[in-house]
Amino acid sequence: MSRIALSCVERAQREVLPLDLALYHAARDYPGGAAAIAATTGRNPTTLQHKLSPTHPSHSVNIQEFGEILELTKDRRILDAVHALVGDTIWHELSEVYTTDMPETLTVGLAEYFRQVADLADTWAKSIGDGVVSDHELAAIRLQVFRGIQGLLGLFNRATYVNHTTRGDGRG
Repeated sequence: MSRIALSCVERAQREVLPLDLALYHAARDYPGGAAAIAATTGRNPTTLQHKLSPTHPSHSVNIQEFGEILELTKDRRILDAVHALVGDTIWHELSEVYTTDMPETLTVGLAEYFRQVADLADTWAKSIGDGVVSDHELAAIRLQVFRGIQGLLGLFNRATYVNHTTRGDGRG
């Protein structure tokens, strides 16, 4: 893996970010940015932008603003950051788990999971190939491990869904 310094945007796509940066990037990527979030939630746009800005460390979002940003953006980087703070926890999004086609449900899940494993193996090999794992490389591996665990949970949930919809709880 390259030792070139990552831009903040590249880092936001490849690593589990600290919570303040996850909120900043979630708002930045939201259509209309922090101003649109402020308009939707009835907040002062300038104040919210200052609270989210990494260059204003004396300002920070409160718990209500945190919830509003998460609800509006549904940005997974925020949840990744929260779980990284707690440690030994993981979250899993169920909304994309189910389809009405039972064989496809399991097949798509397996294909997604194996792509995640292949990406992790590639990143892993490039990162340790030179005998040194930088902080950025370790952060990229951490995010891919999170996604791999989520992928396994997705496979189990797909199998559970197929079981419940084809056999029923008491009939199998």
